[in-house]
Amino acid sequence: MMRSAIHSSLLSLFAALFTLSATAQNPIKWSFTAKDAGNCQLDLIYTGVLEEGWCTYSQFLESEDGPVATMLNFEAGAHFKLLGKAAESGEIIQSYDKVFEMNLSKFKHKAILTQRVEIIDPSKPIVGNVLFMTCNDEMCLPPKEVDFSFKIPALTGCANKH
Repeated sequence: MMRSAIHSSLLSLFAALFTLSATAQNPIKWSFTAKDAGNCQLDLIYTGVLEEGWCTYSQFLESEDGPVATMLNFEAGAHFKLLGKAAESGEIIQSYDKVFEMNLSKFKHKAILTQRVEIIDPSKPIVGNVLFMTCNDEMCLPPKEVDFSFKIPALTGCANKH
């Protein structure tokens, strides 16, 4: 009976350690939403929530010699058209980074990217990935990609446009 209790406790401890390790290796959680912008346009909203102490980087960095900039990558298709670059919001901090020896724009706590698109064929989803890098004061994790897929909702002002 005692051996079973010890075995169960060890399994619980290993499960907890594995959970902590997995969390430490993915300090940002992404979610994806779409918002009707009118006139057959859609705002694709990418929200990354960061664990305390971690950051990810802007799409717009002064040099490629530093961290990997966050990038939205889209599978090409004639069913949509990107309108400009993605706007950034959330908790953006601009400061000199001693590790990379450059001025950086980075997100703490929450990163929000909003990409406006024109919808040409709403029957096809918009798919791709977000490429990003996360760092804390002690280390940076290798860049990661998270896939996204937006199913196009019914849009206002779009019925007879295309």
